[in-house]
Amino acid sequence: MLVIRGTDFETVRLGDLGGVPIRFIPARIAQRKTLQPLDLLIETAGGSKDRSTGRTVLVTPELLSRASLPVTCASFSRFLRIDPEKADPRFIFWLLQALYEGGQIRQYHTQHTGVARFQFTTFADREPLSLPPLPIQRRVASALSEYDDLIENNTRRITILEEMARALYREWFLEFRFPGHEKVEMVESGDRSIPAGWTIERTADAFDFCGGATPSTSEPTYWEGGAVVWYSPSDLTKAGTIFVAEGEKRISEAGLGACSARLFPPYSVMMTSRATLGVLAINTVEACTNQGFITCIPNPRVTCPHLYLWLDASAAELEQLGTGATFKEITKRAFREFPILIAPEQIERAFHAKVWPLFQFIENLVAKNHNLRSTRDLLLPKLISGEVEIPLPTEDRSEP
Repeated sequence: MLVIRGTDFETVRLGDLGGVPIRFIPARIAQRKTLQPLDLLIETAGGSKDRSTGRTVLVTPELLSRASLPVTCASFSRFLRIDPEKADPRFIFWLLQALYEGGQIRQYHTQHTGVARFQFTTFADREPLSLPPLPIQRRVASALSEYDDLIENNTRRITILEEMARALYREWFLEFRFPGHEKVEMVESGDRSIPAGWTIERTADAFDFCGGATPSTSEPTYWEGGAVVWYSPSDLTKAGTIFVAEGEKRISEAGLGACSARLFPPYSVMMTSRATLGVLAINTVEACTNQGFITCIPNPRVTCPHLYLWLDASAAELEQLGTGATFKEITKRAFREFPILIAPEQIERAFHAKVWPLFQFIENLVAKNHNLRSTRDLLLPKLISGEVEIPLPTEDRSEP
């Protein structure tokens, strides 16, 4: 069976089961644990420092239609099966989302020792759910779900564009089938063959890169009213996108001056270099990072999309650079010796002209998704509470 974990909730909500693991479940258990369309999953254990338990995800018919195997949830979650005669499952999902985003659910999140838990029984006993008539529930759920549908569609388009960009990189820089390659002879360079006129260089010789730092958290003036965009690795893992425009926190000019963090220009390529290695993102505004990054700064010889796709394709090799007993880290000293293949400038320009429009489409779709989420999250509590009403057709005003 496909077993949805709490860590899968975000991607499952977008209709993606690709990262959901397969587990062997005894037949006697599998039958009663198999999820049905419009079941609700709620995370009852796990969570993290920045994300409490109690998150929910709706198991849509469309999601199950894409599943190659029966689907269930992991032991750290439970599923709710809503009686459709009493409540619309989609509305209940959005109602629970509103309670989660509004902070009401957090009071049922506990962690004495070990794993954090969501006190579901206490929540169910104490938290009254205010339900409007079913026709209202359906229209509210439909209006909010339209935002998720648009986000899911845009996310699929982003995935396709990313694969197109990766395919171009493989074709030009790994398979050497760039335009005019038939007329270029292959020459030996170290232990591999490369096209004549191409070179293998150290990263330190090919482009500039920098690390980051964290201002003292005990000095309020380094943080309060800060205008400098500052990223931590969790900002990238939460975003899950190629392009990012903002981190969770900002630092002040005083904070920037008090530490060794360095500002880098828009469209640099950030790579996490501690603990979780190799998460990538491109900043769209001038920014800096904490010490858990190596940020690569493009130039005409190695442009932004080339840097991103090279780092992406080199993930396994870069991970081997990681050292450390407590957590793995790619040091700047190790990274500066890492090899990169450099094409002649006319090839690099042609590649950039081909691949950069794909990245621009992705950036545009990421921005659209950000705006859709912001609008949806703004409307969510207002629609759930009835502060904003969705008019019903005359024939729908009475409950069936």
